[in-house]
Amino acid sequence: MMGKAPISKLQAPGKLQVPSSQSGCVWVGLFMMLFLTGAGAAENPLKCVNADAEKGMSEAVIVEDSDLIHTMQMLPSDTKEDARKQADEVLSKLDDMLKSAGAKLENACKLNICIASDEAIKPLQQSLAARFTGATKPAVAVVTGKLAAPGALVAMDAVVPAEGLHTSLKPLLENGARSCSVLPKGSKIYVSGMADTNALAQATRKTLEKLVAAIGHLGLDKKDVVQLKAFLEPMSDVALVRKEIVDFFDSNAPPLVFVEWISPRPNPPIEIELIAPAKGDFSKETNSVTFLTPPGTTDSKVFRRVARVNHGKLVYISGLYGQISGDGGVQVREIFRSLKGILQQSGSDFDHLVKATYYVSDDDASNRLNEIRPQYYKPDRPPAASKAKVKGVGMPEKTVTMDMIAVTK
Repeated sequence: MMGKAPISKLQAPGKLQVPSSQSGCVWVGLFMMLFLTGAGAAENPLKCVNADAEKGMSEAVIVEDSDLIHTMQMLPSDTKEDARKQADEVLSKLDDMLKSAGAKLENACKLNICIASDEAIKPLQQSLAARFTGATKPAVAVVTGKLAAPGALVAMDAVVPAEGLHTSLKPLLENGARSCSVLPKGSKIYVSGMADTNALAQATRKTLEKLVAAIGHLGLDKKDVVQLKAFLEPMSDVALVRKEIVDFFDSNAPPLVFVEWISPRPNPPIEIELIAPAKGDFSKETNSVTFLTPPGTTDSKVFRRVARVNHGKLVYISGLYGQISGDGGVQVREIFRSLKGILQQSGSDFDHLVKATYYVSDDDASNRLNEIRPQYYKPDRPPAASKAKVKGVGMPEKTVTMDMIAVTK
């Protein structure tokens, strides 16, 4: 997994502790101070599992049910700089965007990062360590491939608990797509990637039509989509894909994330997944996650089309790796063993995985993943999922990584 140290006890950053022996007047004074400053209104909604100061990340982050800001994928403005400076710039740009939404990057629960080559891994970790110096450190998933801007070495999007007056948030439009959106607290849905085999432009539009039709059966419309992630080939045609998406959403598209997908024809040139709030109150459901198959869609023993989080705390898990390079099956089994431990520590299990993104860089890892994951999932309870073949999985000599979201039992 990302850190070799054993999983530690949960860390609750920002929790104020005062000895019970303090006098009543001290408590009154403390209360007034917190009331006047606005601090202490709520305990930090994040709890970190095995935070790693050297890498600026945690193995997992557990999030109280709260409004969550999902951002667009941020790219560096100066692509002539080295990976460390680009990573620093991207983090600063994310921070500025989030501040305008009343949130703080230092409270990020998840960073999804694309790098152009494995040489960027060490500078990236140095940048994260310098940025996240407090008790809260995000879960981080990294994948290697071409980025959406020539010369870019690092790209990121973030998930951050919303604060302040975010309900009045009017996010900037970046070429017809919103810079960020709020996923409201309460029930939410994660839709597995859908694809189409037509030429890229037409495949993009048809895939969006399939996705909107699927969520339409759940009472949702395209205006409800909080974020889209597109896996596409070739990345040089990202402007074409962006235009199709922006036109489909009438120049008010949700935040967009692009990942290079190695998908030689006749395979589909694009796959798109989405996140949206659920319509209705499911807080009294017995299980914290329900798996759905809207009419006109299919699923299998290794993924469900839609996962609906009914209640509970989300668990964002950093990209996981096997310790031994080489054989794809060995890597996959090591990852599942690590995942089991993290889920147990976080109050979840395999039955409560919500969303999986599997990245593989060769056919052996892909095939072994297909063979092995049914051994860990109940046939009716695999997570919503996307699987993408990529240039690299964010770790030298590794050929598979898993980026997971779970919910507490």
